[in-house]
Amino acid sequence: MKKTASAVTKPGKRDLLRVLQPVAAAVLVTVLAAYLFQPHWFQLGIGPKKILLPLNAILAAMGGYVVTRRWISSFDASLLAGVIYGFGALGLSFIKYHFTAGLCYAIVPWLLCPAVYYHPGHSGGAAKTIISSLLTLMPFAAIAGLFWIASHHWAGPLFLMPKYRILEISDLRGLITPMTFASQPMAIGFYHVPLIMILMGLFVFAVSGRETLLLPVLVGVTLSLLGPILDVTPIIWLSFPALFLSVMAGLGIQAMAWAGKADRFWIGLCVLAALLLSGFNYMLSLSNPQSAPYVHAAWLFIVSAAGVGVIFLLASKSIRLTWLRWIILFGLCVYDIVMTSPALVDSLF
Repeated sequence: MKKTASAVTKPGKRDLLRVLQPVAAAVLVTVLAAYLFQPHWFQLGIGPKKILLPLNAILAAMGGYVVTRRWISSFDASLLAGVIYGFGALGLSFIKYHFTAGLCYAIVPWLLCPAVYYHPGHSGGAAKTIISSLLTLMPFAAIAGLFWIASHHWAGPLFLMPKYRILEISDLRGLITPMTFASQPMAIGFYHVPLIMILMGLFVFAVSGRETLLLPVLVGVTLSLLGPILDVTPIIWLSFPALFLSVMAGLGIQAMAWAGKADRFWIGLCVLAALLLSGFNYMLSLSNPQSAPYVHAAWLFIVSAAGVGVIFLLASKSIRLTWLRWIILFGLCVYDIVMTSPALVDSLF
C-alpha cells in the first residue's frame, strides 16, 4: 500500500511542478524587466510604449523559455536561455526602433511552438513534411505580414526600422564585446558567460543528429543579408539564429552541469575560448580610447574561464557534485546579466 501511495503521489507532484515552473519563470522574468526598466519609467511617458517596451522583452524571454523545454529538461537552463533571448543585445536593439519591431522579435518563439511541439503520430511521409513546413513558416509569415501592413498608407505608414538595414560585419563586434551595443545602433551579440555556454551547446548539437533544426536559422541569416522582401527590414530575420543560439546556451549549461570525464575535452575548449576572448578584449582596451566596454568584457570572460575551469576539474576527476556545478553556472550567468544588462537598457533611452 505504501508503494502504491508513493506511486500516486509522485505523478501528482510532477504535474504540480509542471504548472508551477512556467509561473515561476514568468515571475522571475517580470522582476528582471521591472529592475531594468524601472529607472526609466517616467521617460516612457504615457501610452502603449510604457507597457510594450518591457512587455516585449518579457514575451520574448517567456517564448524562449517555452521553446527550450522541448529539448532542455532543466528549469534553470531553460529560464536562462529565455532570458538570454529576451534580454540579449539583439532583442533589446530592436526596442531602439518602433516597439512593433520588438514585438516581431518577441513572437518568433511563440509562433515556432506549434512546429517544435508537433507530434505527427501515425502520419508520415509527405503529409508530415508539409505540415511541419507550414508550421515552421508561421513566424516568417507573421513578420512579413506585420511589416507589409505597417508600410502601407492606410496603416500609417509606420516605419518600424530602417528599410534597408541589413547584417553588416560591424554588427558582429557584439559577439566579442557585448557592451559595444551601448554605443552602437545595433550589435549582434550575447552576454559573455552565455557565449561560452553557446559554444558548449554547439558541441552537443553537432553530435545530436538534428541538422534539420538549422534550416530556419540558415534561412534567417540568408534573408538578413538580402534586400527588403515585402518591405521587411532584413536585419529582423536574425531573430531565428538568435533563438537557436539561445537554445544552444541552455543546452550548453545543462551539458556542463551533467558532464562526465569523457566531456572534459569540450569543456577544456570552452575554457580556452574564454581565455582567448578575455585576452583579445584586454588588448583592444589598450588601443581604444573607449576602453570601458573592453575591460568589462575581459573581466567577465576571465570570470567565465575560472568558473568553467572548476567544472573542467570536477569532470576530469569524475566528481559529480551536480548541485555545486549548478550554483557555479547559474551564478556566473546571473552575475553577467546583472553586471551588463542595465547598461544595455540604459542605452535605449
